[in-house]
Amino acid sequence: MKVSPPGQRVHRFLKRLRAAPAFQWEDVPDPRKRRGRRWKLAELLEGLFSGMLAGATTLRAVEDLTEDMGTAGRMSRRMPDTTAYDLLTRLRPEDLRAKLRSQVRALHRAKCLPPEGLPCGVLSIDGKALGSLDHSAEGKAQQAHRSHDGSTYYLARVLRAVLTSAAARPCLDQVWVPSTTNEMGTFPALWDTLIDAYGALDLFEIVTADAGFTSRENADRIAADHRAYVFALKETQPELLAEAERQLQLRRKDPPDAETPWERVDGIEIRRRLYRIREIAGYHGWSHLQQVWEVQQDRRTNGGRVETTRRLFLTNLHWGRLTADQILRVIRGHWGIENDCFGTLDLQWDEDARPWCTHGEALAVIGCLRVMAYNLLQVARKRHLRRRARDGRLAPAAAWRRIFEWVRQALILPTLLAPSPAVS
Repeated sequence: MKVSPPGQRVHRFLKRLRAAPAFQWEDVPDPRKRRGRRWKLAELLEGLFSGMLAGATTLRAVEDLTEDMGTAGRMSRRMPDTTAYDLLTRLRPEDLRAKLRSQVRALHRAKCLPPEGLPCGVLSIDGKALGSLDHSAEGKAQQAHRSHDGSTYYLARVLRAVLTSAAARPCLDQVWVPSTTNEMGTFPALWDTLIDAYGALDLFEIVTADAGFTSRENADRIAADHRAYVFALKETQPELLAEAERQLQLRRKDPPDAETPWERVDGIEIRRRLYRIREIAGYHGWSHLQQVWEVQQDRRTNGGRVETTRRLFLTNLHWGRLTADQILRVIRGHWGIENDCFGTLDLQWDEDARPWCTHGEALAVIGCLRVMAYNLLQVARKRHLRRRARDGRLAPAAAWRRIFEWVRQALILPTLLAPSPAVS
């Protein structure tokens, strides 16, 4: 079987990165009892992670892959899906979270995560549903009810932080949302971990989040750690919203701070405008508040009809830290957490439809393995596998199905990827 040149580049990229200590599994604590172990934990985790890298959506597919890897010498033997399932129910999400953060720091040291078009990094935070769990999750996951029959199930949710300023849109961390609180209440735990893991690095300066996270307590926490927040402003903050609307009504009489040309997206023309006010600084006890942004988006259909939507944002960024065009880039980039990270995980790995395991907190463990694979392959797609045309433009990123095919080649055909022996 002939290995394609992109497949060879994927092999070299994975081999170089996964040789680093951050991509080894020996430091993950083994949750199993010592008696009766037939597999090394590192080998089991390597098999599961390889399945993620190859786009496997079921444990049976992982089993088939490890059988091929065993033939190629990458695994000692085929890993049964029952063995993998049993391990997933025992692993601690916190141990895999630590591994995820270690891998992100390795990517940062390798200079794989620089900001694009911005003077600093931007982190976006949002919640994500991983699927439903069985009754073993009672007391650990959010309880929900099916509308058609009223039956009870448990919804696994995590809070994720994604570096939307980087081309790869990597996920930096995730935290389980317990049954006793919600995403707003889980934010402090995620934020404290992010600062502990990345606070000493020049990885992100700005944090963006939707209105569900907008509170003075969260803003105080971010400002105290010398970071800038950009929170969506809606009816959850009525006093701030009313004052912002009053001041913006006067501001809209003048030209906008920035206006983009019309661009066509999915058959619809879109234009954006930015208005800023700073007279609201320090209002209503928000001592660190510096300005409010209003982003207007015009949508023009083929019939010529124009619809305008308005979104408001609070921030403690100083007035001159970003240009008006960079502000629009930050706001638009926030949706990379949905369109790039979350959307890719759902469409390519079936994260919301094929959970692998529905026992306890196993989905959080699987989620960590999945975002680690996503991070690695996104860096490959966005930086290492793209070629420049003669006009200097980057070629489009490779389709995910091709990436999975190349990874599979790298995993099961190492002998074909090795250099040929010299002929005497």
